[in-house]
Amino acid sequence: MFSNPTIKDVARVAGVHFTTVSMALRGHPSIPPATRDRIVAAAGRIGYQRDSVFSALSNRRSRTETRNFAPGIAYVVNRSPENGYFRRSHYRMLVEGARKQAEALGYRFEMLVVDKGYHDSASLYEHLKKQGFTGLIIGAFEPGRAVIELEWSEFSVVKIDSRHMHPPVTFISTDQLNGVRLVVKKMRALGYSRIGLAVGIEDEEGTDDMHLSGFLLEQNELPPSQTIPPLFFPRGAVAEDAIPLVRSWIKENGIDAVVCNWTNTRTMVTAAGFRCPEDVACACLCLGRRNPALAGLVANMDLVGQRGAALLATLMRSERRGIPTSATTTYVQGNWYDGTSAPPRNQSS
Repeated sequence: MFSNPTIKDVARVAGVHFTTVSMALRGHPSIPPATRDRIVAAAGRIGYQRDSVFSALSNRRSRTETRNFAPGIAYVVNRSPENGYFRRSHYRMLVEGARKQAEALGYRFEMLVVDKGYHDSASLYEHLKKQGFTGLIIGAFEPGRAVIELEWSEFSVVKIDSRHMHPPVTFISTDQLNGVRLVVKKMRALGYSRIGLAVGIEDEEGTDDMHLSGFLLEQNELPPSQTIPPLFFPRGAVAEDAIPLVRSWIKENGIDAVVCNWTNTRTMVTAAGFRCPEDVACACLCLGRRNPALAGLVANMDLVGQRGAALLATLMRSERRGIPTSATTTYVQGNWYDGTSAPPRNQSS
């Protein structure tokens, strides 16, 4: 009956609102035991299962009833666990960093989803007000997916990435522009001369073309004969879609090194038919942690999450809500690490 059941399917079977399902499955004390049992039974009948990591992140705030009196920080995303949110390791690190900082500062923390089967703007607003959340982190909303419209004057708000999204509020991000510049400079120092940038078009939309801007600044120092056109992976592309594009791009431009913000960069280059690093070296712009097999930038995503929660806590303590007259921007620098995917050129030729 339900090939991929969602939280709203559970709600229809149990005869309740889907926010009641969400609260019941988190063990919220406001849900009567009989209602909770009915919801759990309905979820079991149709085969609905919550993502274990999502459940843990969302459930921490209700472990003791006294914590419900603490002020709350909501971390809102627009991709559900069922749609692969936690398959993106840097998203997991952002959330976990924000959670740790929020709880260290004495705040309740809950991750909320705006996506099919979860919240829309109206139900999100209702939930935030009912649960007393006055702090909101817009957590790396992806372009082309759900957006939210709230009564912003009622909340203190911080955005992580999400440059494409209204409103213009306190903003924190990794430094994509200078990160690209650093990686390209490192690759040149290692002896590579025909360096190409490959990024997802969605990543460029969400960061206001910061990767491209950094790359063009570096290319501006080169003669036209040495410049390489960037490769943009189309919206919704996965590795299987990107591999033939990578193959053609490398061949047509005589590329000897690929710089990419996807963590499977080396795998894609190899699958495209090139030896790495013998034929084409590669470096990643967004490593979650140091990887000896892949040179690149560790983007310190957990620190971005921590800084986001700390900035939001400052706004909440001073009761600064709504859209500021002049929003601040904070960038977190990444750290370069050598890897076997990009040895010095004289060792790979």
